[in-house]
Amino acid sequence: MVLGIGVDLIEKARLAGWVTKPGAGSRFTAAELAFAEKSGRAAEALAAAFAAKEAFYKAAAHLLADSRGIFWQAELWRDVAGRPEVRLPQALQAELAARGVADVLVSLTHDREQVCCVVLLVGDEQAGAARQALAELSPPGFTPLNIGADAPVEVTAALAAGWLPPRPRGAYKGTFGHVLAVGGSANYPGAPQMAALAALKAGAGLVTLAAPSNVASPAPEVISQQLTARNGYLDMGALPALNALAPGKTPVIGMGLGRAAETVELAARLAVLPGHKVVDADGLYALAETGVKPAQAVLTPHSGEMARLLGLTPAEVEADRLSAVRQAATKFNAVVVLKGARTLTAAPDGRCYANSSGNPGMATGGSGDVLAGIIGAWLAQGMEPWRAAAFGVYLHGLAGDLAAAELTEYAMSATDIIKYLPAAYKRLLVVRNNNFNAENAAKVGE
Repeated sequence: MVLGIGVDLIEKARLAGWVTKPGAGSRFTAAELAFAEKSGRAAEALAAAFAAKEAFYKAAAHLLADSRGIFWQAELWRDVAGRPEVRLPQALQAELAARGVADVLVSLTHDREQVCCVVLLVGDEQAGAARQALAELSPPGFTPLNIGADAPVEVTAALAAGWLPPRPRGAYKGTFGHVLAVGGSANYPGAPQMAALAALKAGAGLVTLAAPSNVASPAPEVISQQLTARNGYLDMGALPALNALAPGKTPVIGMGLGRAAETVELAARLAVLPGHKVVDADGLYALAETGVKPAQAVLTPHSGEMARLLGLTPAEVEADRLSAVRQAATKFNAVVVLKGARTLTAAPDGRCYANSSGNPGMATGGSGDVLAGIIGAWLAQGMEPWRAAAFGVYLHGLAGDLAAAELTEYAMSATDIIKYLPAAYKRLLVVRNNNFNAENAAKVGE
């Protein structure tokens, strides 16, 4: 059964004029922009992306309770043969699946002046046959490109603002996910506290801090789950309680956890729990020690931790950071964030992003714990792992820049980054609204 159909026809020259207007280019995803640049036919590639978004909106809007913002959430991708695909955020996929949509099919055709796109939303009983028929009827598209083969895409304010989704009017706390921060020990009670508080201020609907009894909740809004510890450290005795806590939550694992043998075993077991998660700090140490490959994870190493994960020295990592982060993404089949100046984020599919925010004042104890909590918050809110990581890194750096502007790079601390998250969101909302106004002005002038 066809549940939705959308068709769009666009003139390449008309779109080429629009994308030169302020803020317009930020409405495309980093992958779409990179593909356009590398294809040698930028105007045609961006016209195809715009047509796909418009056709998807026409096909899907009637199925959704709130269709605002879905236009820009559709991403035009290519399969290994260069044929077009429409990729959607997980939350939008789930909403369409709840309405019976099993697959989104897309077909593009080009001539000298125009691009036409057709999008079909099909149900379970037709999905397999329809996709097979489309593959047989459609010729290969653009020569397949490895989007991440060369330089990474720079994450700017405009790009990050385009990734910031609107909050649905009918939302409740469950809409924005539940982060489970697991960490802490006798010597490092503050690390998981900062991660939990950062997740809360980054927008998670609920946050639970699971830690030894000496680690208090950092705020009244953070749920405290005290766990039995041995000599101040969590060990395998905490695993049954954590297994019971984890379902339905997004774990953020490792901050201040410790490196005792049973603690390492506990972290390794948590890293393979089903569902998206962030593995940081002593959780990364556990991966290196045990050789465990985490499931559906975002890993957040600094150069020393990356060296341990890859069997290199920190100097070797720093000598070629881009190669190291891509190697780790492939080795662990995970999104990997290599922290440092111009933090790099790499995904197993070749995507790679270089951050443009942040400053030396953020080189302070606890800054990484804050980042882990921010990324966990956006994973919990349903953002794709690569985007949650790259966006979280930019937001973290922007909050750090705002803190430094007020406090100086010399006097700021990790908790100051958390305090400036609201201001960072305000800054991105201004950029997003300016982009929106520029788009509307362009449409009025067409």
